Amino acid sequence: MSLIALTAIATWIIPAGKYEKTEVNGRQVIVAASFHYIESSPQKLFDILQAPMKAFTRSAAAEIMAFLLIIGGAFMIIERTGAITAAIKRASAQFIKYPALKRFYIPVTMLLFSIGGATFGMSEETLIFIPIFIPLSLSLKYDSALGVAIPFLGAAAGFAGAFANPFTLGIAQGIAQIPLYSGLPLRIIIWAASTAIAVIFVMLYANKIEKNPKASLTYEFDREKREELHLSDKTEERFTKSRKLVLAAFAITMILLIYGVLKRGWYITEIGGLFFGLAIIAAVLGRMKINDATAAFYDGVRGMAEIVFLLALATSIIIIAENGNILDTILNYMAAAISKLNATFASWIAFIMQAVINFFIPSGSSKAVLTMPILAPLSDLIGISRQTMILAYQFGDGWTNVCIPTNAVLLGAIGMAKISFQKWFKFVAPLVIAWFVMSFIFLSIAVYINWQ
Repeated sequence: MSLIALTAIATWIIPAGKYEKTEVNGRQVIVAASFHYIESSPQKLFDILQAPMKAFTRSAAAEIMAFLLIIGGAFMIIERTGAITAAIKRASAQFIKYPALKRFYIPVTMLLFSIGGATFGMSEETLIFIPIFIPLSLSLKYDSALGVAIPFLGAAAGFAGAFANPFTLGIAQGIAQIPLYSGLPLRIIIWAASTAIAVIFVMLYANKIEKNPKASLTYEFDREKREELHLSDKTEERFTKSRKLVLAAFAITMILLIYGVLKRGWYITEIGGLFFGLAIIAAVLGRMKINDATAAFYDGVRGMAEIVFLLALATSIIIIAENGNILDTILNYMAAAISKLNATFASWIAFIMQAVINFFIPSGSSKAVLTMPILAPLSDLIGISRQTMILAYQFGDGWTNVCIPTNAVLLGAIGMAKISFQKWFKFVAPLVIAWFVMSFIFLSIAVYINWQ
């Protein structure tokens, strides 16, 4: 609410402005030298009060809200069949039997999510895995926060340090008119470094809570979750035929998900439909009564309702800024500031500028379309290669996604573990700082070698 108020105040202070747009390859792209001031549109109290309502009808935000409700309902049905608990206890028994395997749990799983982020832009898809990783992490004597961090931070490391992400790198290089996925050797090094930093950060946290469980971000929530999942008792859940069939249906769904995303261009709507189908199939295979399945689905939806309304409030910030026409003005101010700096500092400021804009426009592809038509030709004037400017965009687009309240995926992820935004921000701040330092180093190297 404070951020909403500050954004509304900004619409009274910052002059309204607009860039002209033109269509390039089916996308609306800014015309670089077309900025002009327009009549101000300061947001009044009634405009602010309407913003959350508008968030529910705004396509991108509404899709994620509906997706969370479907995912919440689907996973509650799967959970009530007992299949997840049985599988988690079986997996946990293997880790106990072979303790050396536990050492690889965090690095291997985070590496897989990072590859997903680096190659096909895995982001929203991590929300599907969090309901699985929370109970798995609890069964291994970790906590729910770790169950969030493994898929979410793993994918985030790969997304920002990507070497083949079509939604950020592909679009930005296309707009900047440089070869698609060029600069690969250095990009792979950057991806490896960003992933290693994330893995070390999460492993240090895991070690900390193993020594002192009360240091967990989710200590109270985990006590309730363990009881809910029957992870506290030592009795072995029967791996019945129906539970095996439910897990088989889940595995087939994941295969279809990967195929759909990579080969058919699926996004939130299609994935949501896939998991709604899984909910129905799981209820049938799990031999649930119709009333029990319906009650389970509604319980899952209710559990997501709080998160959905938080997303509406977060999206309100973006709506107020857009309706006040201040985003293009901010972009114009920043571009003017960059043009007066030397190459290395200019690359750093371009990175920070992207991080600021990311608060208002968390979508990587939208930000590429908004900023690259201005920054690509600007980089030629100040002696920075377009490849380096794209790297600044990637870093600015990616790292703050794990700590800004306007990122719908972040709110959805931490909401599943009932982690307050303030707690999460404090937890993840050292990681973001480490990623920022890494970014300054790699941008300096890119400028020094005139990276093409």
